[in-house]
Parts: sequence; structure tokens; C-alpha cells
Amino acid sequence: MLNQFANKWSVWQRKNFKHSWWEKFKQLLLFFTVFSLSSNLFFKFAIDQAYLKGLLVDYLIPKIYLFDCLLIVNLLIFLFNKKNWLKLKKIKIKLKKIDQLILFLLAIFLIRQFLHINLAVIIYLLRLVLIIIFMITIYLDQEKQLIVRKALLCSILWLSFLAYYQFFMQRSLAPYQFFGEPNLGHFALISRAQFFNQEKILPYASTAHPNILAGIISLFTMIILDNKNKKPLISSLLLLNALVIIFLTQSLSAFLTFCLFLIYSFIKQRATNKQISACLKFFNLSLIALFIFTPLIIKQLQLNLAKEYPSILRRATLNTAAWAMFSNQTIFGVGLNNYVKEVENYSQNQEIVRFIQPVHHGGLLLLSEGGLIALAILLLLAWKFRTQIAWSKLLILSPIFALDHYLITQAVGLTSWLLIITISWRSRR
Repeated sequence: MLNQFANKWSVWQRKNFKHSWWEKFKQLLLFFTVFSLSSNLFFKFAIDQAYLKGLLVDYLIPKIYLFDCLLIVNLLIFLFNKKNWLKLKKIKIKLKKIDQLILFLLAIFLIRQFLHINLAVIIYLLRLVLIIIFMITIYLDQEKQLIVRKALLCSILWLSFLAYYQFFMQRSLAPYQFFGEPNLGHFALISRAQFFNQEKILPYASTAHPNILAGIISLFTMIILDNKNKKPLISSLLLLNALVIIFLTQSLSAFLTFCLFLIYSFIKQRATNKQISACLKFFNLSLIALFIFTPLIIKQLQLNLAKEYPSILRRATLNTAAWAMFSNQTIFGVGLNNYVKEVENYSQNQEIVRFIQPVHHGGLLLLSEGGLIALAILLLLAWKFRTQIAWSKLLILSPIFALDHYLITQAVGLTSWLLIITISWRSRR
């Protein structure tokens, strides 16, 4: 009898150990996938395709990030899980007219892209599909959202440590191959600013630019603070840290975004239920107007401040070129990732060759590369999910969308705002 009990106990122990080990592995994989999001570690290839008139353009280099590799591992685990297949079989998809229209326009859009496809675009589209699948798995599992928040908190701590070290020591902590830090010794390519009459290298941490560092720390902080179970002391420290990082990076877009988040939080906490609805409607409409009219504001600033602030002139030039592309290719645009290839052909300012970047406005980037087809797809998706998306939380990001491009062009930016939609989607379900 004792032998039978011992044998059964041994079998039960082996099964549970195996199950426990596998579950912990999947949790760690999820944690490190989210944690790797902020790392600029990548493998680049086919560099010959990334030259324009003898100049190497970073945005045209096909790259596979560490984050991409971990997304693929997550997908494989998801696909080889029998339980997931059983869940998928139970799902009955009924396409409504709006769904059919979206799929039709999407098919036309993709066919158009494949007419002038390149490796960088293929990787971008595959990455987008992987990110969307990853977001769906997070949405379906409440426990995963807790792990995501822990990973984001650790990311904030790690990025902040690197940022403070880089700012005060004025050098990278380690070579690029370790953490993805840029080589701060390349002074010609590194962003700098004046601090108390002294020129300082701005911190990058393990991101591609100080603006990206400030933006994602702000976004990650917003996700963590937008939680009913947050602790006051931790919240205060995270708020203070985000503001310090924004100051050290001199990021206007991140500062405006974080201010909007504080205003949104104030409305939610202090206003009555009746006031909240009215205040948020005004809040949302104001941010939409700000996003739409930002190019006009920059155009006016260019007329008065171009000599003092060359960056305003560059932004205005990129905006003008984007609008010219849309005017010339209104229906389909010039194609994904083709803005930087075409910008010189649509700009009268030949100095733009020295500043080959995507236009620093999400709306103009969408119109110039995707045309009315891309705009129609997004508007239809917005209408279809109008009651599921927490629009105020998404529109808080309008300053970054209106003043930069990394929320669309960079994996970390694209994933960050999709993560905000995913988590807020569940809270409104």
C-alpha cells in the first residue's frame, strides 16, 4: 500500500513539476519580451538597399530586433498549445458590412504596397502582425497584464538608471552589444543641449533617441499609474522620475503628453460623474483639434523663429513635403517606408538631404505614405471599435503623434500605444 502511494505521489509530483516549470517559463518569456521592448539591440542586413545618393539612411535599413525574436517565440508557443486551438475553433466569426469593407480596402492597400515592396517594409508588416497577435494574447489573460505591468516597471527602473548614468558620466555604461546603448563618443551624431551654461550629451539609455527615451518612460509610467491598486509612494516616485527624465532629455512632446495625462487623472479623480463626461468630451475634441492644426502652428512659427530654431524649419519643410506627396498621390500615397526615399523630390529646400527622416507628424506620415485608403481603413476601425477604445487615454498621446514619428516607425513606439489600447480595452469591457 505504501509503495502504491509512493508511486502515485511520484507521478503527481512529476506532472505538477513539469506543469509548474512550463508555466514559469512562459511567464518569464512574457516578462522579458516586454522588457526587451525598450532595447535598441538589432541585427541589420541588406544595407546596400539603404543608400540614397551615396548617403546611408538609417530608416531604410532592414532590422530584426531582439524584441522581434521573442515575439516569434511567443507566437510559436501560442500556436503549439492545443488549448488555444480549441478556443480558436469555438470562435464564430460573423463578418458585418463594415468588416467586409475594411477587409476589401486592406486588400487593395496591401496589393498596392507589394507593387513597390522592399525588405524593410516586409519586416515592418510582419512585426505589426506579431505585435497585434501578442496584444490579443495579453487581452485574453488578466494574469498576463499583471506581468506586463511588472515588466514595464522594471523597464522604467533600468532605463532611468542608464539615463542618469549617461547624463552624469557623459558616456555609455557598456558597448552597444550588451544593452543596445548608442556610442556616445560619436559626437557629430549625438544630441546635445545646454544645461546651466554647459553643453551636455542628452541621455539615450538603450533607445535610439532622447525623445524616444522620454516618450516611452512617460507612456510606461502612465500605464502603471492608470491602475486602481497603485501605491501612493510608488506613484509619487514614478511621477517625479518621469519629469526628471523629460527634463534631462529636453523632450517637448513627452512633456506635453505627460501634462495631459496629469490633467486627465485630475478630471477622473476630482470631477463628479456628470462632469467627467462633459469634461472628457471637451478634452478629446481639444486634443483632436491640436493634432490637426499642429502643422499650421509649426508653419507660423517657421516664419518668425526659423533662424533661431533650425529644427522648426526642418519640421516645416518635412511637413510641406508630406503634404505635396499626398496631393500628388492622394489615393494610395507614395507607399510604406517610401517617404524618406521621395522627400527630396517633393521639397524645394535642397538642405533636406542632410535631414532625411520621416515627417514628424503621424497624420501627415499616414497620408503621405498610405493616402486616403489608409485613412479610410483607420477611420472605419475607429468607428467599429468606438465603444471599446478608451479614446481619452489614446488622445493623450496626440502631442507625440503631432510632433514626432516614432509611435509609427519604431517598434517600441508602435507597441507602446497598442499596449495602452489593449489594457484600457479590457478595463472598459
